[in-house]
Amino acid sequence: MSEERKKSNLSEHLTGFIGGTLSLTVSALIVKFIGLIYKIPIASLLGDEGMGYFNSAYTIYAFFYLLCTAGVPKAVMILISESKARHRVYEEKRIVRVASVLFLAVGVILSAILIVFAAPLSMLIGNNKAYFTLVAIAPSIIPVAISGVIRGYLTANTKLLEIAVSQIIEGVGKLGIGLLLAMLGVRYNLPLEILSALTVLGVSFGSFIGTMYLLVCLKSRNKGENIGQNVEKIKFSVVAGRIFKISLPITISSAIMSFTNLIDLGLIMRSLVKVGYSENIASMLYGNYTTLAVPMLNLATSIISPVSVAFLPVFTRCFIKSDTDGQREAERSAIQLTSLIGAPIMFGLIFYAKEILAMLFPSSEVNTGAALLSLIAPSIFFSSLLIILNTLLEAYGKLKSPLISMTVGSIIKIIASYLLITRTDLGILGAPIGTVLSYASGLIVSILIYGKTFGRIIPIFEQSLIPHLLAFTAVILSRFVYQSNLFSLPHVPSLMLSILLCALIYLGLSAFVGVIRPKRIKELAKYTNLS
Repeated sequence: MSEERKKSNLSEHLTGFIGGTLSLTVSALIVKFIGLIYKIPIASLLGDEGMGYFNSAYTIYAFFYLLCTAGVPKAVMILISESKARHRVYEEKRIVRVASVLFLAVGVILSAILIVFAAPLSMLIGNNKAYFTLVAIAPSIIPVAISGVIRGYLTANTKLLEIAVSQIIEGVGKLGIGLLLAMLGVRYNLPLEILSALTVLGVSFGSFIGTMYLLVCLKSRNKGENIGQNVEKIKFSVVAGRIFKISLPITISSAIMSFTNLIDLGLIMRSLVKVGYSENIASMLYGNYTTLAVPMLNLATSIISPVSVAFLPVFTRCFIKSDTDGQREAERSAIQLTSLIGAPIMFGLIFYAKEILAMLFPSSEVNTGAALLSLIAPSIFFSSLLIILNTLLEAYGKLKSPLISMTVGSIIKIIASYLLITRTDLGILGAPIGTVLSYASGLIVSILIYGKTFGRIIPIFEQSLIPHLLAFTAVILSRFVYQSNLFSLPHVPSLMLSILLCALIYLGLSAFVGVIRPKRIKELAKYTNLS
């Protein structure tokens, strides 16, 4: 291959991978921002009672959504990456076809279950009028199931930009259509339960539009491809069995953590009342924790997780080809890239918790929320690395390993939250500490599983140390400038300038010590070649 051709291929992979990862991160931020914008006018239109119907239905829907999205994309990603590594390109369309048929059926069944059992489920949660909202949101499960398959395929082919665009389209559709229907409902003075149902239809329409875009991308990708007659030789049952074998433990793992969060949050309320808080005060503390601290942690995770999505096909390719050197280099690169993104977010939330929350919430809620956010922020370190480590274990065929680590983490979370809240004077402050201990224990378990499997220690702390030291330095320096009132501006512009200064210092230090350098980026790009 000529030198020019090599450079061209390198540029293509670099653009596809780094640009795609960045696009997923940016799209996650945009979608979160759209969600914030969406909730403000919707809350104003529906009021507390209407939002009660909306949130009750959405909580039930979220579990059904998880069943269709947790394991499907990863299963498709892994199978297609394996096919590429073995040079069986003809298997790709068969995998997508089988997965599409399977999860179209799963989506239809789950949607039907949600509609048929909407009334008893509404009664179960003590909110009978949420019935209409559940029926309205149920159809969105069908396009969600299909989009999971397509996203897995596109990710395996490093087409991350298309996924990012689909997420933004889905978010915009949800916002625009949901608001339009809500305003129409208000105009015609419809009952609140119907108004809530009309509003949530935006989710269904948004999911449908996003999936249509992904189908166009899939058709464009496959146009003109000649995969031969080998496709029909792969039995449907064989492919379906492989898909379920991979997706089932991943889905169960996610469901366990989701279910644990519900148990943990319920435990917080009971524990606070047990140690002497009134129900009203306990509810206020619980609301502060779940409104101010937890969403900020979730936002940070959504920014960091695209790295694991982008690297899964890389890990799979290296493992299938028994490319030990490539495997180790990909692991080091993934850990370092995760730390580069996560470290400044973590230290920023620790040292700027009060100032960041003061921009978004009433001052009366900020003091307690800032303490909770500062305490829960270190879990970003453990959770982000746990996501990467569990992703590579899944890519290496250790599908039950993440299930084990997440189960251990969940048990630790419940025990720690109970003991810290009820047996100490920490009160609500015990909840975020329990979350940190949960992710830390899960990470330790996954590290031990990796070490036992491969007979070596994964360089998590070695690769993450420098980014965290640089981030700590940058945040401390920017904090010093902020407190010195050097900018002499109102709170918000002064804070934004301090954050910008922090980013510049961090990037400058990273370039100076060589963490960010052209050679390193080229090495990273090399492992994105899935051909």
